[in-house]
Amino acid sequence: MHITFAHYRNRFCMFRTYYAIAAGIVKPEGFTMSVIEVPDPPSRAQEEALIKGDVQAANLYLPNFLRCRIDDAPIRGISTEWKSTVKGNGMFVRADGPVKTPKDLAGRLIATHHKTPHVVHRYLLKHRYGVDLSTLRWESHPQEELLDILKTGKADAVVLIDQFFFRGENDPAVVRLYSDGEAWGALTGFPEMIKHMVAVREPLLREQPDFRHRLLAACKASIAYSEQHLAEVADKFIERYGGEREAVLSSARYPKIEFTFTDMEKKIAEAEMKMLAEMGEIPREIPVAPQFVTD
Repeated sequence: MHITFAHYRNRFCMFRTYYAIAAGIVKPEGFTMSVIEVPDPPSRAQEEALIKGDVQAANLYLPNFLRCRIDDAPIRGISTEWKSTVKGNGMFVRADGPVKTPKDLAGRLIATHHKTPHVVHRYLLKHRYGVDLSTLRWESHPQEELLDILKTGKADAVVLIDQFFFRGENDPAVVRLYSDGEAWGALTGFPEMIKHMVAVREPLLREQPDFRHRLLAACKASIAYSEQHLAEVADKFIERYGGEREAVLSSARYPKIEFTFTDMEKKIAEAEMKMLAEMGEIPREIPVAPQFVTD
């Protein structure tokens, strides 16, 4: 059996996670596997490919996965993929600009690569920092353009992620107002936020109940290879996408990539679902546990 696995493009944390599988260094037990990259949201290409069967497994943003399951899409989660901690996703502003605190964002234009308006940052700005969301304006741009958009004054703030977050951290022209991990932890008490999870088509899981274990074993072996050969994998990423080596390597230090679905992760996912429902990102809450296959 051959399967195709999809993840988001130009994201070093994802590229490195699946590099060893894509390069043929790690070979899954009992099947062959190719790895493809698709555009980030607001594109729906990834979930559409999984639902239609163009790919058999994928990493998805947790909000997108939950939205699909509310619509009864024939996909199920098998684990989290990576969880954000204190760095790797944050709100940045110009160092010499008028915005000095999150509250100063009221009435401002924020740019992000994500679908607009950005649900997580809207929630954090409202509940953690007391910003009136009705005053905010949002624009969507490719993530690789955001830092220049901020520095040239085309936006008052930008959300930077992955290696772009660390480019911002090292750029004296900009400063970080907060990271989503810091704000989420202060607001909820959870030290992490689930950003991505692994989803598989339901027919495949029914036909081969042990597929989950074999796929996760391959994923864990692939991320372990990356941990041991990070510089090599970074060079391969930069060959394809460019970027600053220090920022690329720094971006690998903070997400937790464990391929698990623990009781704590279930509680975190439930807290995120409440957030998504409150912000109108999903139409309603559903039980989290049944959306995942864990045995």
